[in-house]
Amino acid sequence: MELPRERVGPYVRALRAGVHALAPNDDHVPLTRTVAHLEALDPALSGGLLLPAEVDDRTGLPAFVWMERALAEQAVARGGDGPPEAGGLERAAALDPALAGRMRARASLHRHLWNRELLSPSRLVVQALRLDREEAFRASYDCLAPTGQWLRVRADLHGPHGWAEGLLAIRADGSVFADPGLRHLLARHATTPLLAMTSQLAAGTGARVVRLCRGALGPFWFPGFPPPDGVPSDLGRGLILHQTVEVVGQDVRTSAHRDPLVPADPDERPPAGAGIYRERRLAVSAGLLGPVRAWADSRGTDVPVVPLNPGRPG
Repeated sequence: MELPRERVGPYVRALRAGVHALAPNDDHVPLTRTVAHLEALDPALSGGLLLPAEVDDRTGLPAFVWMERALAEQAVARGGDGPPEAGGLERAAALDPALAGRMRARASLHRHLWNRELLSPSRLVVQALRLDREEAFRASYDCLAPTGQWLRVRADLHGPHGWAEGLLAIRADGSVFADPGLRHLLARHATTPLLAMTSQLAAGTGARVVRLCRGALGPFWFPGFPPPDGVPSDLGRGLILHQTVEVVGQDVRTSAHRDPLVPADPDERPPAGAGIYRERRLAVSAGLLGPVRAWADSRGTDVPVVPLNPGRPG
């Protein structure tokens, strides 16, 4: 789906407002990277440099190819000598106003990209949690998922001393080196059902998976992008940004299901000593607060719903 140029700015700003309203925590892709990436896509900053604005047909989020243009432009910005000088822009304006406009947009975009981090198609960060009685690490894997969502998988991996040898190593500066095999394992199972992913990670690493969490941003419903079958059609007349989280872990004392789009599985059994928690949070335009809460209630779920004000993106 390609957005008309006049709709791109309002779309990006509404999406950014929704992200701010949902205030994602560390179980989701980083807020600062998300906002910086969306700001780069806004024609108010980048002009037409990153267009056309292609939206994923499944999620309503910016498609990978559109997101990737910002990453490519960042590589150019950081590999050069900096944005064009003002004098060069003035000379270009006198000779070719259209060219000068593109140069101004590129200079503005490059200044934005110079010292900001964007969402990565695939990024793994591992932290050491404890190294006393046992070795414990937290792996956070971020990706632009095949489902079209922006995804973070976090796994707390514990085991006796030596379990991570050959897989993880602590560098002199305290950071953790991860063998590429761990990234491949997480990438392969990023969208696998949670309990099956737990088993795959345990088998692939030799660790105990004490906590496994998957946080996703998307879909984003807006006029012209209708909600799926089974959802009241009147919810398609406004803006609704979804943020989901599902956790299986020992820190989940009581299993709970708060997701009106995903039916609960009565036969799902977490590992001994662990629970399963699922939640969908929604940021919605003001006129939909009541209808969305009524829909969630009709599905038997207590869903956090927060107002999305597209006039105040944060």
